[in-house]
Amino acid sequence: MIQLFQIFILFLIGFIKPEETKPIPVVSSPYVKGYFIFPINPGVQTSLSGSFGDIRINHFHAGLDIRTGGVEGKSVYSAAEGYVSRIKVARGGYGNALYITHPNGLTTVYGHLKEYSSKIKAYLQDVQYKQEEWEVDIQLSPDDIPVKKAEMVALSGNTGGSGGPHLHFEIRDAEENTLDPSLFGFKEIKDNVAPVVEFVTLRCMSKDSRVNGEFGNFDFKVALNSRGEYYLPGNINVWGDVGIEIYTYDKSETSPFRLGVKSIEISQDEELKYLFNLDKLSFYNKIDMNLHTNYDRMVSENKKVHKGYFERGNNLEFYEYDPNLGVLNLRQEGPTQINVKLKDTYQNQRLLNIDLQVKEVHPSTPVNHLSRYQTHELKKFDSIVRITTKKSESPLVLKDNDRQKPLQPSYENNQELTYIVDLKDDLFKSYIFEGITYSIPVTHLVSPSNNLISTRDYEVDFKDKLYHQLFIQSENEGSRLVIDKDDKPLKGHFNVKWKINRTDIDEEKDRVYLTDGRRPKYNGGRWNGNLIEFSPKEFGTFEVLRDVQEPSVDVRSISSSSLVFKINDDLSGIKSFECRVDGEWVLMEYEYKNGLLWSDKKDSKPFSGEIVLKVTDNCNNTRTINRTI
Repeated sequence: MIQLFQIFILFLIGFIKPEETKPIPVVSSPYVKGYFIFPINPGVQTSLSGSFGDIRINHFHAGLDIRTGGVEGKSVYSAAEGYVSRIKVARGGYGNALYITHPNGLTTVYGHLKEYSSKIKAYLQDVQYKQEEWEVDIQLSPDDIPVKKAEMVALSGNTGGSGGPHLHFEIRDAEENTLDPSLFGFKEIKDNVAPVVEFVTLRCMSKDSRVNGEFGNFDFKVALNSRGEYYLPGNINVWGDVGIEIYTYDKSETSPFRLGVKSIEISQDEELKYLFNLDKLSFYNKIDMNLHTNYDRMVSENKKVHKGYFERGNNLEFYEYDPNLGVLNLRQEGPTQINVKLKDTYQNQRLLNIDLQVKEVHPSTPVNHLSRYQTHELKKFDSIVRITTKKSESPLVLKDNDRQKPLQPSYENNQELTYIVDLKDDLFKSYIFEGITYSIPVTHLVSPSNNLISTRDYEVDFKDKLYHQLFIQSENEGSRLVIDKDDKPLKGHFNVKWKINRTDIDEEKDRVYLTDGRRPKYNGGRWNGNLIEFSPKEFGTFEVLRDVQEPSVDVRSISSSSLVFKINDDLSGIKSFECRVDGEWVLMEYEYKNGLLWSDKKDSKPFSGEIVLKVTDNCNNTRTINRTI
């Protein structure tokens, strides 16, 4: 019986379909060395002015900036065979840009070009003349413009948002992620120099935090030891939640420029706290880079400082961190060592060692901060306010409408008292010192879930553009609307509605400008009665200004073969231009950085007849030039 049952079971098993096993996918690296040639002077050692991962406002740099000796017109070669998949012409950004897609699924991008090769230019001009538009973005199919490896496809230039002649070179995967071109084995690039550190910032991040007995952000210059490792000289005492920020960059023996650092690893007593390891870059969340760096120092000092901790709201994908997000929790007295390991793309490594002494009470007296003419000083650090006063018999009192709260000093020295207030604990908008009321520069608390400021005169809707909770100052000063200051990053454009109490509004000529003590920056706006709605992308001070001045046009040269002008607008800026000769549209190239405007003929037919150039600014002031050839 048992044998028959066993035979029956085996018989059934023969009819049961075995579970299908999926083959394990083989993940191959896209960084195949030798597939691409270098796009400029292949085989010749080069110099870079920018590398993959450089910190830029609103993004990490997505490719290589290849120097061209300060001149335009260097031959640019296709890095591999493929086809031109996109041609984009724009006054900003990459200017004249070319995209070539290759059989391996990757796309190379060439930016800031002076001009394209003859067959690419002919295709481009056909589209431009057909659409009667200079700025175009053309998508092409594989059969339109095939190219061979090492084929000359363009000349290098300085178009778009370029700060000088160079070639911007990118390599993207099929998902539009940018890859580090240096990892494709270009022998033209030489880098045997380890990253450089200039200073380290210790940042107090909780109300009880102290660095050498004080609250604030403190820079420390580094020194090098005999082993080539950085360290912080002197004794540093700390307590509380402390964040580390590092002013670091890479160097190369072939370039005077500051290049990007690829990896930052921070450990405390050999325990990993934070790791930044830059891999591929996506475009959908590139603006989150503003959370990676100290945004305030980037825009105000042009210092590209890396945070050594993770900021909530950052959706970039190349971080590891401990449960405290890399912020050091220093509340156990005794010595502790912070080790920082820095690497560049070529794995050149630099070590930074920081020895700290954790002490709740600083053994020496805090330094004086007030000048001889000051009685008090206020500084705001995100949600935390530090108020320093001269010693006085009168206590400092927080005030919010009718509510008052006396404070005890957090620490003191022989001449000064210092008070630390966290607005997250209790939101006060002013304080009283020696009988006088002073404002705290905070009028509103906004957050991703509380993103609307609504008053009688204006409304600010941050929508989904806030990363986290912010304490900001916002008020209508009549002719100016203050929406805090540009020291905090945003995710993009937000909406503002502002009621202007004037009877002489010109809906076409009156527009909103960001001023902030700088040259007015056009923000535009749409009028509905005396209400103007506009969409800035940064905090700041805004004003409504009137532009009634037409653009200026300087005729540089006019001939049967060439038309050259220089155009400019002092306030709202150039919106459009159009040139016709004998009634026919003429393609005009434009370089906004110097205002040059010049003709680009489609054929050899000489210019003849009436020339009409119309230049219009953003407030629809138009200048028309008429000439005859």
